[in-house]
Parts: sequence; C-alpha cells; structure tokens
Amino acid sequence: MDALDLQLLGGLVRDGRASWVDLAMEVGLTPPAVAARVRRLEEAGVIRQFAALVSPASVDVITAFVELTFDSPEGHEEFRQTIGRLVAVQECHRVAGGAQYLLKVRARSTAEVDSLLATVLPKAAHGATVRATMVLSTVKESPVFPLPRIGS
Repeated sequence: MDALDLQLLGGLVRDGRASWVDLAMEVGLTPPAVAARVRRLEEAGVIRQFAALVSPASVDVITAFVELTFDSPEGHEEFRQTIGRLVAVQECHRVAGGAQYLLKVRARSTAEVDSLLATVLPKAAHGATVRATMVLSTVKESPVFPLPRIGS
C-alpha cells in the first residue's frame, strides 16, 4: 500500500459514494486508475465492504457495552464462533484488564438485550460473568480512524 492508496482510503472513508472522477481529482489519477486501485484494495481485503451507515437513534436501536469475564480458559473458541453469528453483537474485542471481551451490542428493545445478557451470552460463554452498561445517549460515533502516514 502506498501514499495514493491511503489517500483513496481516506476519501472513501469520508464518502463511500464518492465517484471515481471525484476521487481521481483528489489524488491526481485518472478515474480508471482509481477504479483499478480500489478494486485491488478490495481484493486484498483492505476494503472489507461498502455500506450505508444508519443512525441507530433514527431507527430506535438500543446500544449496550457488555464485558465478559471467563472463570477458566476453556470455551473461548466456541464463544467467538457463537458471537460471529449474533447480529445484535456489532463488535467483539479481546481486551486486557478485568474482562476478557468487550462487546458492542445493538438491539431493538430492552427485552432483546435482557435475553442476550441472561441467556444467550452466558450459554455461549459457558457461564462467564456478564456485565452490561446501557448507553443513554451518544456524544460521538464515527467510522473514521487515523490511517498510517507513508513517508513522514
């Protein structure tokens, strides 16, 4: 990946619907060259997918952060496989500190969160301790993150 690839990624992160022409003007390439680079980034797995980012508040989705603490080293792989199939689990991170996993959960109702916390997660995690924090409001949420700099 070179500096032009990073510029293209930055442009696409800001506006996933940017045209090849707009991106080409931004990075100083031709539209076909931009299309070829973006295809290469997709094939390499750098770009996972293009998607519409829906505001959770606009569709009345509840957000919770969930910590899981395992009592024993068994069950982690089965847990990770189960988590991968749960649509309500938007993110799952293996973390250092008190808990082993931190999950970002989005659900349609408190009843759905309750079911996840009381039944689904403890079963998937073989009785791990589950602790949740419900989100009351979101101050900032962004898909943008700092990309590496090349040549600086």
